[in-house]
Amino acid sequence: MTSPKTDTFKDTVTVLINALGDNDNSVNNVVIKSLAKIANVYPNEVIEIFCEFYQNTVKSNLIQLGNIVKVLEQTCVNQVKKLDQKVAGELVNSMLRAMTENTTYEPVVQLGASSVLVAIGHEYLDLVLRSLINQMTPASVPHYTIAHTLGTLAAVNTHGVVPHVKEILGKMLPLLPLVKQDGVKQAFAYAFGHFAVAVSEQIGDNVENDNITSIKDNFVTEFTIVFDVLYNQWLPSHEPKVSESVLEALGPITRLISERQFNETVNKFVLSLLSLYRKPAINFYCISQCISYLLSPSPLNPKLSLNDNVINSINNVLFNLVLLEPDYDQPHTVKNHFEVLRCFDHMAGQFPDQTVETLLHHCKNNQEKERMKAVIILTHLTTSSQVFIDNFASKFTTILKVMVVMEQGVKMKKLLVKAIVGLVYRNCIMAAEDFSMVEFIIKHCGYEAPPTVSKSDVLDLHDTCKSSLILMCNTVTSVRSQLRNLLLYSLTVDEFTSSMSTVSHCLTSLLQNNSDVTTDDQSNKLTDMICSPDLVFVRCITRVVDPDQRDLNKNLLLFLEEFSGDVHKNLKNSWSIEIQRLLKFVEKNESKEQWHGMLLDLMISAVEQVNSNKWVETISTLISQQILSKKQSPMIKGVSLQYLAILSCHMSNAAVVETVLKIILFALKSIPMESVDYVSKAVGIASREHGEFVLNELDATYKENEARRGNKLLNFLSSRSSKTEVELSVVKYAVITCYGKVACDCLDVHVLARLGENVTSILFEILKSNPPYDLCKASVTTLYEISKALHPAAHHNVALRNRWQLLNAVLEQIYNANLDKRNVELYPIIVKASKALTKLQKGILPEERNTILRVLFNSIFGELSSFKRKYEIEGNGDKNDLLAKTLNDSLSLLHDLIRELIIQSTCLSTIDDIVSLLIEWMRHDNDEIRTAAVLIMQVVLDAYIKNVKLNYETPSKFGQMGYLLGLIVPGVADTNFPVRLTTVDCIKIIIQIQDLYEGHTIEPNDECMSNLSQLQNNILTNDLNMISDYCTKLCDTIWSKIPHLHTMQFIESLLEGYDNQEFRSVGISSVLDAFIVKKGQDLFQSIERIVEVLLMTMDEVVDDARMRLMRPLTSLTRHHSNAVTAVLLAQKLPLKSCVVSCWRFLARDESLSTVIVDNFLRLMTSIELYEDPYHITENHIAALQPLTLISALGEMLQEEAMRPICIAKFPDLFAVLYTTLACYMEAEPPAYSLPQNRAQERFGFVPNRESIKLSPAKITINTFNAFLERADCYKVKEACSLCLTVEHGDSSSTLMELAPLLGGALSRALPAQLQRVSVRVAHYARCTLPPQRCAALALLADLLNYRCNDNPVLIECVLSSLSTGWKDEHVRVRAACLRGAANVCRLREPARALALPAALAALSQGVDAQQLPSPFENVPLAAIQGLSRLITETDKLDQEFDRELLSISQKIRPFMNTDCALLREHSIRLFGIIAGRVQSEALVEQAVASLPCFLLHLCDNNPSVVRASKFTLRQVFKTFNVKKSNDFVQTHLLDEGRLYLDEFLTALVRQLADEMPSSVVKCLQTAVNYLHCARDEIKPHPPLLLGILYAELYRIRDKYPEETRLDGAVSRGARARLLVLARDADARVRAAAALALANVCLAGATTAD
Repeated sequence: MTSPKTDTFKDTVTVLINALGDNDNSVNNVVIKSLAKIANVYPNEVIEIFCEFYQNTVKSNLIQLGNIVKVLEQTCVNQVKKLDQKVAGELVNSMLRAMTENTTYEPVVQLGASSVLVAIGHEYLDLVLRSLINQMTPASVPHYTIAHTLGTLAAVNTHGVVPHVKEILGKMLPLLPLVKQDGVKQAFAYAFGHFAVAVSEQIGDNVENDNITSIKDNFVTEFTIVFDVLYNQWLPSHEPKVSESVLEALGPITRLISERQFNETVNKFVLSLLSLYRKPAINFYCISQCISYLLSPSPLNPKLSLNDNVINSINNVLFNLVLLEPDYDQPHTVKNHFEVLRCFDHMAGQFPDQTVETLLHHCKNNQEKERMKAVIILTHLTTSSQVFIDNFASKFTTILKVMVVMEQGVKMKKLLVKAIVGLVYRNCIMAAEDFSMVEFIIKHCGYEAPPTVSKSDVLDLHDTCKSSLILMCNTVTSVRSQLRNLLLYSLTVDEFTSSMSTVSHCLTSLLQNNSDVTTDDQSNKLTDMICSPDLVFVRCITRVVDPDQRDLNKNLLLFLEEFSGDVHKNLKNSWSIEIQRLLKFVEKNESKEQWHGMLLDLMISAVEQVNSNKWVETISTLISQQILSKKQSPMIKGVSLQYLAILSCHMSNAAVVETVLKIILFALKSIPMESVDYVSKAVGIASREHGEFVLNELDATYKENEARRGNKLLNFLSSRSSKTEVELSVVKYAVITCYGKVACDCLDVHVLARLGENVTSILFEILKSNPPYDLCKASVTTLYEISKALHPAAHHNVALRNRWQLLNAVLEQIYNANLDKRNVELYPIIVKASKALTKLQKGILPEERNTILRVLFNSIFGELSSFKRKYEIEGNGDKNDLLAKTLNDSLSLLHDLIRELIIQSTCLSTIDDIVSLLIEWMRHDNDEIRTAAVLIMQVVLDAYIKNVKLNYETPSKFGQMGYLLGLIVPGVADTNFPVRLTTVDCIKIIIQIQDLYEGHTIEPNDECMSNLSQLQNNILTNDLNMISDYCTKLCDTIWSKIPHLHTMQFIESLLEGYDNQEFRSVGISSVLDAFIVKKGQDLFQSIERIVEVLLMTMDEVVDDARMRLMRPLTSLTRHHSNAVTAVLLAQKLPLKSCVVSCWRFLARDESLSTVIVDNFLRLMTSIELYEDPYHITENHIAALQPLTLISALGEMLQEEAMRPICIAKFPDLFAVLYTTLACYMEAEPPAYSLPQNRAQERFGFVPNRESIKLSPAKITINTFNAFLERADCYKVKEACSLCLTVEHGDSSSTLMELAPLLGGALSRALPAQLQRVSVRVAHYARCTLPPQRCAALALLADLLNYRCNDNPVLIECVLSSLSTGWKDEHVRVRAACLRGAANVCRLREPARALALPAALAALSQGVDAQQLPSPFENVPLAAIQGLSRLITETDKLDQEFDRELLSISQKIRPFMNTDCALLREHSIRLFGIIAGRVQSEALVEQAVASLPCFLLHLCDNNPSVVRASKFTLRQVFKTFNVKKSNDFVQTHLLDEGRLYLDEFLTALVRQLADEMPSSVVKCLQTAVNYLHCARDEIKPHPPLLLGILYAELYRIRDKYPEETRLDGAVSRGARARLLVLARDADARVRAAAALALANVCLAGATTAD
């Protein structure tokens, strides 16, 4: 390889070395990469330069030196075989200096240099070792890195270093007395440890040769000395790190010392190691690891013999290091914990008696922590040590029996569980007395700890016990029989109640695997004696009552399914079905009532299947014992009482029945509130067969309770007075509830009579006293049950005499102040009770009926109105759901009540009363209230028509029809679909009532009813048009049913319901419109009133709803135009909605609209468009008069009647509106209005704050769009719709977009009108306002794009106008004309040949014009854009233009780097276009020289510039003779593709260098200039590109020496600039410059300076 030893190469490498001290790590990384790249090619040279640099450096920068060492390490690792021995020697010396010159600890430099030496050692091990060994002189201690490096060499090159270990030790051992520094001690210990490991490995490799002793003996003397120094002198060091290093070394060393010395010192050594645990600064893991080395058996270790006191010390010290709960966030403590357990493994193997006995003794310690540690270790030995299992398991089991009884700590209990499980798995617990320990696990599956214990610890204990028990049942087959017996026993014992879920789960598993269980007859007998199947059944059936305990219920039910045959043989098959039905509901969120009902059904089913009175009595006895002897939860006790009640109904023994009933009723004596529902239900069930007995007991209990409450003196004197009062209240509440259950369940007439006479009086007194919530609800519920039971029926005729008093008392509970704001919860039962009481007897007064309904409407609807607000309150979800259900239930029950009221008083006055109460709720804003109110209206009407009997009354007319229809019809367009459907039903009923009163018979196929039914099927839509359609059909269906006298009543009532709601306003307006269309001629006398009502309604609603009322108003006008018309031709801006409607209405009159348009044209051509006629100000203000006229015209043009006028006057209107639009795009609105009366005329103008908010541009755009649409120019309008969507903006940009669209649309859609339009527009090309000139010329220029429809006169006219525009003094006008000059290419050949030279010359001159900031006033930009389009769209350009194009390509190159993004984009793109059209070597040379420009602009921050650069690159590469490069560019440079620029540049330049070697030099000559680029987004890339180019130059220079000859000045300039950039503030620039410098260095390494 050619030597690169030139000053340039050396200087560059030196600069890069200096750059390694950068503050930015990313820059340092790139510099390291650059230097490594050079060093991989010239490793010896770079290392020599470094060595020279380092020799000349007095004080090194540590960051810089550290980075240099990284480079050298990479180089040595990769290129060590290329290193010359001389260079290697110099580098070794330099690294030795780097390691040793600084006495302080600098790991990056020192250890990095050590790594370099290790890397060199792979090839020059002797050189490195000799250099390192030479550093160890007898008189001085070497630097710590010397020993560290030797140790590392021993670790990575074991076989190479072992032969030198003895020599190295010979050098190091004499120095040991001189080693004083801690760092050196660490290094020496590190080296000794690795030497020992290396020797041990070599011994291990020679085990098969029986050469262990000879190799070990060769090193015994040295390692004995090392052991002595490390152990006796260095191990007690005050520096923890030293001690840790020594400990790591001593472990392997102990295997290489003499057996005699080992035996002499081992006891003392172990004690010394144990004493180190008293130093908390030392990592205990190092100590434990060293001890583990000593204790573990090994061929190199002699048999370990320790004194008893040492053994005890080891056990005691290690015992204290065991962690109760390893913290895995501190891994060093966890590592030590498991290392200590490993030590105990070794101790149990070598010294079992002392070790295990000590641990067993610790289990009896008074300290819980000591006991926990002992259990942890013994549990570990249970699973890992066979010695322990064989000799000590029985002792451990004995101790555990005591511990499971005595221990109280949760964590300790968890450890005991693990210990028991371990013994079970190792088959150490087989005897019955031992197996009882499993009860400990069972009991703690549901253990309830004191409040002070952490819940997480308790849950952890639960999980541990459960998982352990389940695993034992499924995996330990040897104890399944014992487990089954124990678990069955556990089910019947209260102590294990909390564990029933897990127990039943395990039993199910065992019963299912019964075939694997070995049955023992004696065991079964014992089980039968202890565990009665009936008792197991009772325990299970009473524990599944809580539906929230899903796991417990599921497990108990599955167990019962398997166990049912043991309970009774008849239950096996039937219970499989019953329990499966229950299991389906376990996972569902069923209510407690449903779940308890299913359990009662299960009990009934069991009774029926067994069919044994003795079994029933046995079960009742067991349940009674459970109730009386144990304290149970209210739910369990309550459901158990219900079981008893069920059983009592199936017993024949009177004495047993009486006993059972007394147990049930005794529960009322002192009953908690939560048990009332359960007990009352049990009482109700019992009353089915024993009603008289139950009622007698209830009466006696109530009297006794009231007597106790009445004794005020006793209550006062009692210390428990308050508590007793609460208990008595609960008993009273319970008795009242029981009365209701008896009324519900008992069918005995005598019992019902007593309830109606006595109990209702009690309830009345309670309700009058405003009772609290629970008692109030119970009283109303009981009253409802009694009323329902007393309803006249076939089996009794019991009456209720005080009905009215009870009804009033019930309604008063709505306002009861003692209900704790829970009044709403009573609504359903109040409504139910009210209906039941109303239904008992006929006849109710209107005042009472209205009172009932008013109270219920106000309460229920009032609550509904606030429901949404309450529902939105966060954290109140469950309560709100309950509230919603309560209100829905109340409404459903209210329907039943209303039906009953109408049945009792079926007349129109009843309907009037109810409607008057409903009307405010039917028009309420709340959807739910409207839905409920309309449903009530349907109920009212339906109940009336079904119960009215005109034969028994005086015939009358249905005078409310019009009012009711007007009230109800708005509901057909309600937002709620249910309201719509219900409304149609109401309309049907109203029409049926009308027909009924008129004596008409409604046939089954009645057309009106059929139409309404059909309409009802299509009413569910939110489409406004469909709503309007079906409302019109509705009116068409019902209008004939409305009598003439009801017409005004219907209209007024209908409009009273009109509001801003969209659907309702559409519906009402459609109905009213259809009604006026049908009956308009009959409304003459009511016109004034109708219009008045319409206007009043319009004034109260928003614009959308107001506009919908224009339909009926317009229909009314068609019938009576003179009575409705009111027109105003001049109004202040902005026009009011009513004025807008008037303009549109007037536009329908063709003659009037024609006059208005003529006047508009005359005024628009004669008045100033701006308030400033002299155009002095920059901001123009639109004149008031033309703006008002345009606004009015815009409104008129919304009408279809304007189409003929627009077509006839198209050229004039188009020219005026188009040029006016150009002026008003940037105009401000006027801030005044004309005087409206004589008093204001003296002021001249009136300020108008509203008009200042208007946009003249928007007004003109809207008018222009409306005009195009009315003139049938839909294609023109569609073409313009894209750009005419702004209010304020740059008029030039809008016009530049609008003119081409208009020109194309006019040429295609209106060829006949084109000439006239062009003539009108051409007049504005010479007007005084630049916006009008610009607009006119832009449109005329675009007509050339369509060849002016081949009209030569028109072409000449347009070119004449453009020729003046190319020289216009206004830059915006000139720019627009230059862009339009490109359209010359579209002309046919004769005309194009004449126009092309002038156009090309104008465009060429435009390139030379002055730049302006605005893109639409930038004449060079316009010229470039025009040239691009002209060249692109011209099929063929004569060669005479090539010279001009080459000149243009040269002139546009400066624009490629301008700050204007548009100019950069279009100049780059134009170059690509010219390259595609002109074949010239000169152009290829330009393209090659411009490649850096195009490539660098691929990272431009403007996407358009990037796309232009991609386009031009694709074009210019087609002109090069480089197929692969061209294919690469065409493939990767996609306009919308993602480009990884760095990789792309590397690949492209590499390919191009192979195919066009000369391009590399040309690109380099240009790319150097971009090193001075200051733009932030591009600045990092020129040095990057330059570096890539130099890299390719270096790669191909040998192959193409002539093509790659580069002027030295280029490289010198590049290098000089890169040296500057290497110190740039931007880290990316510095990194790229460093990489480029490396490549410049490589490329110029052999080039003469």
